[in-house]
Amino acid sequence: MDCRIVRVEQGSDEWLDMRRNRITCSRLADVMAKPTTKRYQQYQREKVKELLGYRHVEETPEWAQHGKEHEPRALGAYEWRYELDVEHNVFLISDRYDWLGGSPDLLHLPEYDEGGEIKCRALYKNYRKYRNLAEEHRGTTRACPAQDRHQVQGHMMLTGFDRWGYVNYYIGSDLEGGITQKLHRVWVPRDDELIAQMAEAAKRFIEECYEEAGL
Repeated sequence: MDCRIVRVEQGSDEWLDMRRNRITCSRLADVMAKPTTKRYQQYQREKVKELLGYRHVEETPEWAQHGKEHEPRALGAYEWRYELDVEHNVFLISDRYDWLGGSPDLLHLPEYDEGGEIKCRALYKNYRKYRNLAEEHRGTTRACPAQDRHQVQGHMMLTGFDRWGYVNYYIGSDLEGGITQKLHRVWVPRDDELIAQMAEAAKRFIEECYEEAGL
């Protein structure tokens, strides 16, 4: 693995401090946006504040609360389905890029030799949509939707892995008054061309942030 593993509770002050001077995989899509866009400028403002020592500067969208609430169930379902244990509370720091870090949703234990991203879908129709997309494009980089591609490829840039798991999860009504649970995984292959583009864009972005912060 091309990174250092730090066991730390996600959301803790220590975790926030490790993110302070680094671009995280979950925000690489913002870095890849055009500099004139709201998402690029908002992330830049957040990162400048972090560099200046502020904490809790990221705005958490309402839809993300669903994922946060159901992620423990999804991890448990993943372990049961694939008969393995996973690690969640870690922060990875790149050996190659000092400005890159990330908190994967899961790493396989005990070797930390596979990782994955979990998307908890609030609606069954969305779970079905992205499961079907994953199946249609299984074995290709298009197995995960465009909005998640930078995050997934970013974790491969961070770890050096040749593939990353993309997991769709749903728990909710089975339309008959009961509860159902669904989990689907595909392996997304590494895209070296996109990774090179992200590395170049991220380096420019973090340099701009340091300059804006006067550091």
